[in-house]
Amino acid sequence: MRRRLTIIIALFLVAGLGPAFFVAQATNESGRDAQSARQFVGYWMGVDPLDGGDVRRGITANDDGTFSMIGRDSVLTLCDGTDRGIITVSDFTAVRTALVSDHHILRCTNNGTTITLRNQTELIDKNIIRETVTTQAGALVDVTIYHRVSQQ
Repeated sequence: MRRRLTIIIALFLVAGLGPAFFVAQATNESGRDAQSARQFVGYWMGVDPLDGGDVRRGITANDDGTFSMIGRDSVLTLCDGTDRGIITVSDFTAVRTALVSDHHILRCTNNGTTITLRNQTELIDKNIIRETVTTQAGALVDVTIYHRVSQQ
């Protein structure tokens, strides 16, 4: 009887602590992702390998744990090759060493066109990121390397 009681208590402890362990593990993982993602905050510049244009990105942290980006390019091929457009992402989420979003919005101010793309921005080193932009179907649009120009 005493042995059965010990087994039952042990099962209750395992059942009670098991979910707590997994919640703590998930919290640590997302906490690590968020901490890693904070390294993205800043002002970044690069050169678009497709058209040689000057590209700039500003990344900020949102209160809800996501990140936002605003960008400009001196040549926006999808805006008739002009610089008349603005690029925004308001819902970047941290996934390991990357920020990802399915809502990379390009608004062309010259013709009123709005294009929604996907963005994965990976941290290569504390001062270098790689932005990969694809269509919603996954076709590659552009890959650009950026260098941090702001203080971290």
